[in-house]
Amino acid sequence: MRAALYYRVSTKMQEHKYSLKAQKEELRKYAKSQEWTIAREYTDVDSGGKLDKTGLNALLDFVEEGGCDVVLCIDQDRLSRLDTVSWEFLKSSLRENHVMIAEPGSITDLDNEDDEFISDIKNLIARREKRSIVRRMMRGKRQRTREGKGWGKPPIEYNYDKNTGTYSINEKWSWVIPFIDDLYINKGYSFKKIAQELNKITTTPRGKKWSDTVVAAKLKNKAYHGVMKKTFANGETIEVENTYPKLRTEEMYEQIQEIREMKYQQKTRENEVPQLLRRTHMTCGLCGRKLTIHMSGTKEYGIHFYITHGRPERQRDDFKCDLSINMIRVEKNIVSAIKNIIKSEELARDHIKMDFDESDAARLKDELKAAKKALSEAHEKVDRLLPLYLDGKFPKEQLDKQHSFLMNEINTHEKRVKKLKAQLTIVESQQFNYDLILEYFKVAERFDTWLTQHEQMDMIGKLFPQATVYEDHISMAGELPNGAPLEINVKVDPNPYEGRYVNKKENRDPWGKYQKIQQMIKDNPGMPQSKIAEELNIAPSTIVRLKNKYGEFEDQVKAIEHDPEGKKKIIEEYVKNNPEASLRQTARDTGISTTTITRIMEKYGIK
Repeated sequence: MRAALYYRVSTKMQEHKYSLKAQKEELRKYAKSQEWTIAREYTDVDSGGKLDKTGLNALLDFVEEGGCDVVLCIDQDRLSRLDTVSWEFLKSSLRENHVMIAEPGSITDLDNEDDEFISDIKNLIARREKRSIVRRMMRGKRQRTREGKGWGKPPIEYNYDKNTGTYSINEKWSWVIPFIDDLYINKGYSFKKIAQELNKITTTPRGKKWSDTVVAAKLKNKAYHGVMKKTFANGETIEVENTYPKLRTEEMYEQIQEIREMKYQQKTRENEVPQLLRRTHMTCGLCGRKLTIHMSGTKEYGIHFYITHGRPERQRDDFKCDLSINMIRVEKNIVSAIKNIIKSEELARDHIKMDFDESDAARLKDELKAAKKALSEAHEKVDRLLPLYLDGKFPKEQLDKQHSFLMNEINTHEKRVKKLKAQLTIVESQQFNYDLILEYFKVAERFDTWLTQHEQMDMIGKLFPQATVYEDHISMAGELPNGAPLEINVKVDPNPYEGRYVNKKENRDPWGKYQKIQQMIKDNPGMPQSKIAEELNIAPSTIVRLKNKYGEFEDQVKAIEHDPEGKKKIIEEYVKNNPEASLRQTARDTGISTTTITRIMEKYGIK
């Protein structure tokens, strides 16, 4: 038989030290004893849990070319420690080409059910062994980290001694950190500008250019003030001080983080238009989804800001929530409510509930019970993550992402439980009065005259971090200094644009348009796209856009003769008479799609 020999080890150390050489000697000797012809040899230095490996891919290509009758490996786990899907793919590739798997002393014929069953058992055992190895390695790494012994590749500013597990300063590159810190702290340079200054001096140790990403990573790395920080797959993060020789002080590190945060906030402010509720977390009172503030309109026709859902509707078909409130309908009422609360207790009662009874306490108890249950369930999900990863259900990247998400969820539930406990205590003891409210709002005196728009936005966010939005009012929630719940209701004024732009709203139904176009095509076979657009009073580009969004139209006959010269003349004439017309306007008036117009203008140089 023709044999393809496959050798695999997991690490470079095994490649050079003993394993590959031992495998080659034994397999060549065995093939010779069986009087097999060695057709080809393949080698991988990689994990057995990966299907996509250079040597294995080449081997499978050779198998599909009919180059061998048997694949010989020292043990089946050298060929595979794959998950079920990948293992089935590998088996099918061998089975379809009538290629067997051989180990010294045994042959597995995948066309034989009993042989295949035994092969599957071997793969399962190999996968279990791999998981055990991973567990042992992770335990060893965690313990090594706790003991302050290093592992893995160190930053370029340090040398690592494998014998002692300790780090020392790399004098060749140790100047980089003080250089970056000086430019960032004292001269106020950006990440990008610091990278440019470094590139004037030298490249990185790998001969590449410095980038703003590398500079940012060095500015937030705790290693440079001595801390070794490692995060493991089970979610545990271990920090050990005094592991690395210090290249910056801890105080300097804290100063750098403060500057980073300040610059981030400043950049965020520069890019956003202030709106009173932008710092408040808003929830829809109709469907429970998150609401955000979105800008709509143009400078020509006016720009407006709306409280609306940020993502397309994903709920059931029988309930479509399209809540959208123009900010001009609530801004004045928010300012008025704050002024009224400060003026008198009587006016404050129009917006705030001050008297609590047993029903309020019962409601808080129910909410507290639900919050505790949610917290317990989140902890249980975290506990189940590691077994899922070890069983191969999660890749590590997905595990890290899911763990981060769950830890945020736990943090949120813990805060809510703490808050509800404090509120329940206050409600039961009746520690709620107007004096406390007045003290809370005294910072908002002359709110609309003394503060800038950004300051007003920040203050509303601190006073009312949560809000529930309904069609006719907004319930804004905060918390008094003693932990008592504070909730004010702000009226939403009627829509000043009610009845205007009705036709536009009716036309905001892309799926309805798509169905109308589809019906027009069925009723009028062979009708040109421009004619369909004319009949339905829409732009030809809209037909193209809807087709790209929802798929090809049934029974649509595409024009064979596109007549680019004729369209060229139409576009030239139109552009000459309407030099200021937009691309969309040109498409609507000429009946030619925006895509075609762009292509023809580029082809013939029309401007």
